[in-house]
Amino acid sequence: IRNFTLAGDWTSQKFLGSMEGAILGGKLAAEVVCDRAAGRPTRGVKPVEAHVEAAAAGSSPKEAMGIRGRHAIAFGGGAVVDPGRRQAEEEEEG
Repeated sequence: IRNFTLAGDWTSQKFLGSMEGAILGGKLAAEVVCDRAAGRPTRGVKPVEAHVEAAAAGSSPKEAMGIRGRHAIAFGGGAVVDPGRRQAEEEEEG
């Protein structure tokens, strides 16, 4: 996608899945945006290394771990639930 720059803790950088990774991913994305705006060349797309592709080829999807249920936290969000509703949902889930 033209002029699309991606940032986040899960982008290709050295601190995956952390606040530090989110900050570094944002800084790297900002660097790309600034270089493009100034007409400077960027470092380009980082190639995927062959050993990473080989390892991925032999893997299969796994069931996600984490919180079960239909609560917001199970989907990565937070929520405040009144005690009566929480008890009803827990009984429903069994």
